[in-house]
Amino acid sequence: MKKILNKVVNVIGWLVLLLAFSSIGFATSKPAQGVPLYILFFLLVFAGVYYFVSKQKHDQKKVAGKNNIFSRIIGGVILLIALLMPWFVFAKIDLSPSIYIIIIAFTAVMIFLALLAVIIINRAWENIVLRLAGYLILVVLAAIPAIGAIYFLLPYFNRPYDALGTAYWCTVAIAVLAWWGFSLVGKKS
Repeated sequence: MKKILNKVVNVIGWLVLLLAFSSIGFATSKPAQGVPLYILFFLLVFAGVYYFVSKQKHDQKKVAGKNNIFSRIIGGVILLIALLMPWFVFAKIDLSPSIYIIIIAFTAVMIFLALLAVIIINRAWENIVLRLAGYLILVVLAAIPAIGAIYFLLPYFNRPYDALGTAYWCTVAIAVLAWWGFSLVGKKS
């Protein structure tokens, strides 16, 4: 019974994740077409990852190095998608190309700082001050999308909570994709 319940929870979790990622389609100019296309895209990505993981379990002893290179390439692609996520999300509001470049560069800095904070938290078991510094970095990073939405995105949205919601949705998508990408790139064989 516990195995069945775990499988049901696992399937529901994957469906929720698929629907969350496919909500990128709401940021397009035609959400009725964008959402199903993103559902299809992420369904193919998830199916590819599932196939890769299941195949890797069977062939783990045979080709460990080859699979490691493949997972690093996939991780790099996912990291690139994480970097470009602001462009995907904010394409609907027609920002200038220079603003997109600034946002993407700022996204790269935020991803790097979040990775640094997680490394500090995980490696500083004995030093409580370092661990608190890592958590403080994460808290400051969590506040940056709100500040950006309030000072830069409000003119492009009808309501303030639309700007905040879009900024935080983009941030969550970046965080999940970056974490996934780093876990694949840093995977040991």
